[in-house]
Amino acid sequence: MSSLIDGLATLYGEDRRLIRELSEYKRAVTFMLAICIAAGEREEDPETWLTVARLVELAAIMAIGPDRRVRRYVEEMRADGHLVETPMAEDRRRHRLRPTEAMLAIDREWVSVFHAPLALLMPEERRLQEAIARDPGYHRGYRRASLRTLGMARKTMVMHPPVDSFLYQAGGARILATLLQSARDAPDGWTEPGFYSLAAERSATTRVHVRGMLRGAEASGYVEIGPATRVRATPLLIEDFRTWTADSLATTDLVSLLAQEP
Repeated sequence: MSSLIDGLATLYGEDRRLIRELSEYKRAVTFMLAICIAAGEREEDPETWLTVARLVELAAIMAIGPDRRVRRYVEEMRADGHLVETPMAEDRRRHRLRPTEAMLAIDREWVSVFHAPLALLMPEERRLQEAIARDPGYHRGYRRASLRTLGMARKTMVMHPPVDSFLYQAGGARILATLLQSARDAPDGWTEPGFYSLAAERSATTRVHVRGMLRGAEASGYVEIGPATRVRATPLLIEDFRTWTADSLATTDLVSLLAQEP
């Protein structure tokens, strides 16, 4: 669990835009779905190509909508240089999307973080070492196989409301990881004073945003807030993160094995 916490706490380095946006469930999953679709394309079958319509269709499976939200995410990814758009030869009113190398590199970092705990448990598995090394061939196969397990990925989120409550908010994954990391070695489980400011800096958000998120989590019984903005995760949140981690890693390993199939 510590390996994944540390990976999530540093994912995307110091890139504030990526931290803020891709630490939030809907944007992050739409980003990854675009890569999954592109990895599974068959040139002879236009129905498999990455288009806005195809992305909208699969996003709905992951409870992401409405359509206009997904289309807005696509426009943001285009503006950021992560997706390029070209007209289709047979109908220039329709456009095909392609992920750029910059977008693929960002996703390979995510894949590496979620494979790292598995590699600690199974260091002899070459596939896991390839994931950590951000091998493009492994990454392509992994994302192609990911399309087969979308239902399982969605179920993981539905089963974990405490973790989910963080992941659905801007910078949420970073804030949660920072909380668990900051208090990990404290005997009483409390962070140092001034956690709002630390979490805002690490998550590329604001102190007001962090305060609002944590007050909501406190009302739900997921954290305690003490004097000097010290924060402590409750047993409910800690246990849910443990099971979420186990479910996430089990899915990651399954997809990794599927990716090895011819």
